[in-house]
Amino acid sequence: MSGNMGITFRVMINSISDGIYICNSQGYCIAHNDAFLRITGIPIDVVGRHVKTLIDDNLISDSATLEVIRSGQRVSKVISYPSGCEALVTGNPSFDEEGNLINVVCEVRDLSELSTLKDELKYSNQLNKQYREILKNYDPTSVNSSQKITTRDPKMRSILDELPRIGDSDATVLIHGESGVGKGLIASLLHEHSNRSIKGKFIKVDCSAIPSSLIESELFGYEGGAFTGARREGKAGLLDKANHGTAFLDEIGELPLFLQVKLLSVLQDHKILRVGGNTPLSMDIRFVCATNRDLEKMVDEGTFRKDLFYRLNVIPVVIPPLRERKEDIFMLTLSFLDKFCQKYHRSLSFVPEAMDSLYEYSWPGNVRELENVVERLVVLSQTGLIEKADLPEKIRRANQAVVLPEIDLIRRKERKIIPLKAAVAATERQSIERALQQNINLGSAAQALSIDISTLLRKCKKLGITRAAASAEMR
Repeated sequence: MSGNMGITFRVMINSISDGIYICNSQGYCIAHNDAFLRITGIPIDVVGRHVKTLIDDNLISDSATLEVIRSGQRVSKVISYPSGCEALVTGNPSFDEEGNLINVVCEVRDLSELSTLKDELKYSNQLNKQYREILKNYDPTSVNSSQKITTRDPKMRSILDELPRIGDSDATVLIHGESGVGKGLIASLLHEHSNRSIKGKFIKVDCSAIPSSLIESELFGYEGGAFTGARREGKAGLLDKANHGTAFLDEIGELPLFLQVKLLSVLQDHKILRVGGNTPLSMDIRFVCATNRDLEKMVDEGTFRKDLFYRLNVIPVVIPPLRERKEDIFMLTLSFLDKFCQKYHRSLSFVPEAMDSLYEYSWPGNVRELENVVERLVVLSQTGLIEKADLPEKIRRANQAVVLPEIDLIRRKERKIIPLKAAVAATERQSIERALQQNINLGSAAQALSIDISTLLRKCKKLGITRAAASAEMR
């Protein structure tokens, strides 16, 4: 689904006066409209939370969603909320073509606004058709479902929105990013967005995986008898295969200097010279390169040619690491969980505490590391639930060593005077989050802080405490 489609979806559900609350098939909230928070009085963003945790925190008295997941049928319940209102909540299952549950869409209508229950049910049935039409165009786990890109991060969405325009050109692209962020996927999408996907192939070359003694002949090919052990008839190189298509040179920073000169010549003249050959061959190739290294620093050190760097860096694309796009961790985890449950014929789900630990981990290996961790958990899990104890030790250990950014700021500036208001807010945040982590629900957390629950909820909202509040039920 394009970025514009995502905006349209949000506008559509926010135009509905009734509360809308959408969960995935496992019971995690993936979207809601503004009316839902207004009617219910729930003071925190519930996206990413499991409905059971809302019951545990006394934010809802019951759940239509859980009944729909259990029965696979439409369910209506009268539910009480923190706002003091009672609402008729109708949960509607949404299935794929194979009959598998995809989403549960709940309609929340304040009973005080209804004249009779009969009118409400009639109204609910009418809206049900409208919501199903909306969901046909909504994929909660991706910006573009056909491209299998899973992101809610604004920076990543901006990159995806630019891909069609970049793909239409033949300009050289240099993708910057740490290992595991998805540079290869972005490169392949660029090819798919271009006319070259019709005329030619997408050829990936991992410059770090080919020995330096072989990389020239692998890239450019060779003539018969060019060297000892060469085929008598010669061999076409990988760049030959990319003719009229796209050559993706991954880890371009590992390319030896002598080959950097030869690649520069190809970019300038659009011709290649095979090893042992005398006649240049014309080529029509679009180059997309990627690196996890600082090429500008390598230029200064003399290990990467400046002229080649400028030739490659016509359109730079910088992919942020996973630790800088925390919003994506939840959706990626569920996406990988679905993938590997299907692969290994398992049926598993994460308990909230385990999901929160994944969220807090820094993921130095980025998306690739997350994918590998989820696969390992699916393979080794002995029950239907993945708990915090099942996670790798480094993830559990990192989760215990999280430093709150406000407190870290005070530590780093301890020799400077901090505004009293900021210091008080930072201290309040630390105390509230610690109480939420150490107590089973909001009520006991409020008691530990010697404040009433309404004061706690108000301070959570004021301080923007969402993740800590979401973990209250996990301790």
